[in-house]
Amino acid sequence: MFLRSRTSSLVSCYCLLLVRTSTPVYAWNGVSSSKSSAATRAQFLSASAATFLTSAGWVSGTEECQAATDKKMNSNPRYIEQELEMKYGEDKNGNPRTRGMLVRRLTGDSTPYSFPVTPIRLVQEWPKDPPFKPEDFFRSDSGDDTNFYTVPRLVYHIDEPAVASLTQYYRNNIRPKSDILDICSSWVSHYPLEFPKTMGKICATGMNGLELQFNDQLTGGYQAKDLNQDPKLPYADNSFDVVTCVVSIDYLVDPIQVLKEVNRVLRPGGKVILSQSNRC
Repeated sequence: MFLRSRTSSLVSCYCLLLVRTSTPVYAWNGVSSSKSSAATRAQFLSASAATFLTSAGWVSGTEECQAATDKKMNSNPRYIEQELEMKYGEDKNGNPRTRGMLVRRLTGDSTPYSFPVTPIRLVQEWPKDPPFKPEDFFRSDSGDDTNFYTVPRLVYHIDEPAVASLTQYYRNNIRPKSDILDICSSWVSHYPLEFPKTMGKICATGMNGLELQFNDQLTGGYQAKDLNQDPKLPYADNSFDVVTCVVSIDYLVDPIQVLKEVNRVLRPGGKVILSQSNRC
């Protein structure tokens, strides 16, 4: 299922909901099994599914992101401001060196935004094997990602309307008591405020342990891990009902292998929700 929710003149938030099935299926946009030419990385990034996923289904046409109108949502604050203390080393006497940082978290609720969603039907026969070459996933900068992510960045990579759209989508599409894994995560996962109480365990992997430490929705803990160095997820088979990945699938150098791992840790009937923005 593919959801596009127009959020502002700057950012549109795209949600891709994929369901684990017993039969592996490849599915993506713009690639026909009758074509012999290799698909590009850009084609993969606009894809509608991956190795283990089914392409059949609809997003409910009546669904909306009603962050501006729902009374229950409006009982939540629009922002949460807090000061976080970050330990970044020790002095010569072994005393901790810390730094305080004032951050504002966007809850996705009580906003002035409301926007319709557009259902897109994705039913098509796809090739058994992905028609990609290794060079299709090459990057202009092949440097070690760890160097870039060493310093924690407690920032947002999408604007508030996009956050609101994503938060409401999660609220409408993730069942209570689900066990959730957020891959490529950071200090926020964009889940509704009530999720730590209404869901099962919420776990995460991400590049920076300090950022993950400040994510107060991770009731099941986290593991700092670079999936570009090792795409294997540090969890047992059939561990989760839902896997989410926010505006990060396009940063993976081997996204197909990572999605195979997602399939492994998902329970039968589980789903993965990939979101992507159009911000450059």
